[in-house]
Amino acid sequence: MNKLGRKLLVAGLCACMAAASLTGCGSKAGKAAVTVGDDTASLGLVNLMLRYNQAQMQSLYASFMGDNMWETYGETTKNNVVESIENMFLMEQHMSDYGVSITDEDKTKITDAAEKFIETNDEKTMKAMNATQENVERLLTLYTVQSRMYNAIIADVDTNVSDEEAAQKTVKYVLFSTAGSTDEDGNSVEMSDEDKAAKKEAAQKLLDAVKSGEDMADALTELGEDRSPVTSSYGTDNGTLNDTLKEAADKLSDGEVADELIETDGGYYVLQMVTTFDEEKTKEQKDTIISQRKSDLYTTTLDGWKEDAKISTDSDLLATLGFTDTYQMKETETETSTETAAETAATEAASEAVTEAATTEAVTEAATTEAATEAATEAATEAATEAATTEAATETETATEK
Repeated sequence: MNKLGRKLLVAGLCACMAAASLTGCGSKAGKAAVTVGDDTASLGLVNLMLRYNQAQMQSLYASFMGDNMWETYGETTKNNVVESIENMFLMEQHMSDYGVSITDEDKTKITDAAEKFIETNDEKTMKAMNATQENVERLLTLYTVQSRMYNAIIADVDTNVSDEEAAQKTVKYVLFSTAGSTDEDGNSVEMSDEDKAAKKEAAQKLLDAVKSGEDMADALTELGEDRSPVTSSYGTDNGTLNDTLKEAADKLSDGEVADELIETDGGYYVLQMVTTFDEEKTKEQKDTIISQRKSDLYTTTLDGWKEDAKISTDSDLLATLGFTDTYQMKETETETSTETAAETAATEAASEAVTEAATTEAVTEAATTEAATEAATEAATEAATEAATTEAATETETATEK
């Protein structure tokens, strides 16, 4: 991502917060909160990164996670920030292993970027975030290190994936659900045998129509069903289809319809194989496999370093970082020369801290049926992608990626 004319996103405090609460870490700001070998992160530095993440998560998820989101996700976000700092320290300590460096030119640009950020925000905001010149420069440096080290670590990942390994089949199906319902008091009520029989009869009518050559969607409409068939792709070790459907689908050729209804605990399925080799989905799966290989190597490398490192945190000190203040993003049209390594890394770091907390529960709650599971998975992927590509809370002109 090397885009000209980037927008500067500025982290600002919610106007409704009491001024008395905007005190940052006070006298504790300079105390060591995270230690990795000989490197330490002050409580003020941790607070600065935490508020970056808080502001981004607030902007992305507050609308559907509610006013109490920090009661649920505050500690998780804080823990992820601490882990990110530990990881960045480890990467900085191993820069020479990969020929990675921060040049004098980088340092100058980082200094200028930190000054611009502090000038852009009001003094009260900077105090609450512990955004001193020193802390902002240090954080931007760590972000730059993270980006360059990540690219260096994954440089030798095998990007060759065979069609056999990534092969994807695509099916479409309709489920006539026999799941129960919930009464006014929240009690589960099973579907009656009579209603189940009616569901099976409707499913059989659809199956007969599709087997006779009628399009599945058209046949559904003729039956008075106001919905569309679900399309789903799967491979040997991925996809959302249950095992019963997979077993039935694997017996079908292109365009073939399962000869009988497929009965599961959830209801009756009408199933049709669209293609036994979906080229587009197979290509997407290859990309997914490569991404997973990169992630695995990155994680394995960091885990190995952690085993040999002396890492400690001051839990009592970190406990003083609460979530009484609300940090938000405010956007201004500010020109910057180009996106830089620090900006890209800042985005990745913020995404790492918010994505797990923000999406896991949402997916779990949404995934109540086969179709809902598929939709929830896609939605979560999109949300994670958006979080990973959105500009960080304080994108500024910093060290250009080499």
